[in-house]
Amino acid sequence: MRNRLRFGEWLTLSSGLALFGFLFLDWFGAHGGAGVSGWDSLGWLALALCVLAIAAGVALPFVFGLSEGPVLSLATAIVAMLAAGLAVIALLVQVVFQPGPDALVDVLSGWWLGLLAAAGIARGGFLSLRDEYLPGVPIPDVPVRPAPPASPAA
Repeated sequence: MRNRLRFGEWLTLSSGLALFGFLFLDWFGAHGGAGVSGWDSLGWLALALCVLAIAAGVALPFVFGLSEGPVLSLATAIVAMLAAGLAVIALLVQVVFQPGPDALVDVLSGWWLGLLAAAGIARGGFLSLRDEYLPGVPIPDVPVRPAPPASPAA
């Protein structure tokens, strides 16, 4: 079992938990009226992608910490990055085709925070894929050899 998580895993975990919390905030609302939470205002596809991104973002640190080989953690990072990237696209499409006319519906702070959290999951998954350093594993000592002599120009 690995004893330390990297920055990408911490980012996916915190962003996944934040997105779950932000879904309870008001995302869309009428001018001067009450808002509607993310659970109620998002379409089924956008909501399913957000839930999948939350699940992959929260699962990535646990899979990374418990698996001995790199295959499961890399696969989970790919799923987290792709699901959260698709969730970002779905949220952007949702605000373009928001529920009701633009003159009557306001985009509230919950949508912006949810978009940032979904982007954080995607970024954390990307950083987890990109980082090859494993905490607690010593870096091998590579001997330095001199460069070969230059050959004379013929």
